[in-house]
Amino acid sequence: MNRSLLAMLASSALVGCLYSDVHAPLSYRSATPGDVGGQIGGETTGSSCNTAILWLVAWGDGGYEAAVADAKSHTSTPLLADVRADTQYTNVFFGFYQRQCTVVTGRTVAVAAAPPPPAPPPAPAGAP
Repeated sequence: MNRSLLAMLASSALVGCLYSDVHAPLSYRSATPGDVGGQIGGETTGSSCNTAILWLVAWGDGGYEAAVADAKSHTSTPLLADVRADTQYTNVFFGFYQRQCTVVTGRTVAVAAAPPPPAPPPAPAGAP
């Protein structure tokens, strides 16, 4: 077997061996327009990324939760609905540099303010 091919195979087996702190999306749940009563606003986008260098060191939070938090930071609404997620990969020279990003796009939800609590009934006239 060619030595360079053997070296490439051995190095690919060492991906993340020195250090790895990576979060990646597995699944998610998103409210639908029907769940929020049709109070849908405009779209917002957020992303989160993982990075790996030299097949040995990896870091980042490329998870769905971090991408949704980034999308919420661009708007004043606390809730997103109809969220879609995509994953983007960049790989340079057989993994010498790798970057994986989760990109979410969702619709903002106009949350109605809670009505004020009812006023307490007046006390009877002869009560202490």
